[in-house]
Amino acid sequence: MSTDYGIADFIAEARAIVPAGGGDPGPAGRAALGEALRRLARSAEILARTGQPTARGGTHGIDIRGGELHKEPDGTLTLMLARFPHEAETPIHNHHSFGVVAIVAGRDRYLAWERKDDGTRLGYAEVELAFERLLDPGDVVDFADSPGDIHSQQGADGAPVWELVFFGRDPNVKPRLYFDPVAKTVTAAQARR
Repeated sequence: MSTDYGIADFIAEARAIVPAGGGDPGPAGRAALGEALRRLARSAEILARTGQPTARGGTHGIDIRGGELHKEPDGTLTLMLARFPHEAETPIHNHHSFGVVAIVAGRDRYLAWERKDDGTRLGYAEVELAFERLLDPGDVVDFADSPGDIHSQQGADGAPVWELVFFGRDPNVKPRLYFDPVAKTVTAAQARR
């Protein structure tokens, strides 16, 4: 019997940390999930998947590949393995959920954005770069529930990046918000494929 930490082990820990309905467990809860996700990212089960063909591609209109590894029947506790290309940064977007990201292979240029307006003007948004980080295998970053979930990313160093992404709630149920910081616009759309 293998003692390697796997998806089922991670989900068992997540069930104990994430509030009912997939709500944000706060900074301490996200940190605990990050440590568990970091452990899963080093597992043989996940590392073996980074060389396999992926179930889908083209999210956000660019060559993002990956798929769901787990989702509860009620749409909570969604775990994905995704490959982000280096050729283009994702659009600045949200997920309507808190999330935790762990780098499996490659390097990730991760940009967190902050919404500065109050969200009351239809189609208008002001976003500002909060921070940019270069993430290596084993590194973890998390984001709070909306509106704290605005980000963009891409593979760094001329190569794609593979990462595990965990969400409290399925990020594909509600249309995502896509932000243009230059035009100061926001549009709602399903994840572009």
